Amino acid sequence: MRKIMIFVSVLLALFQMYSMVATGGRDKAPTAASVVAVAPRAVLAAASAPNAPQMAPIVASASPPQSCYRQYQTKFQQCRAADEACHLNAADQWDLCEATGLWPK
Repeated sequence: MRKIMIFVSVLLALFQMYSMVATGGRDKAPTAASVVAVAPRAVLAAASAPNAPQMAPIVASASPPQSCYRQYQTKFQQCRAADEACHLNAADQWDLCEATGLWPK
């Protein structure tokens, strides 16, 4: 088994050396500099396309939304004192609000 592993390793090394010699030792993958040089032209071409989607302006809401903690306090105070399920549900919703930025409905 050891001899087979050595044989396979030598074959792989020879294959790698052959491909380096055949291509002149140059890597055919694009370099970072070539990607950066092409990127602005691609962006300009995409932006000047006639069917480019138009973005709607963002309108600020009249009142700022409550923070997640304030909504949690409101929801927690609406629960009865002995209702642990309601308290856990409020805590779960607070956690989801902190993760997503939106209070779950």
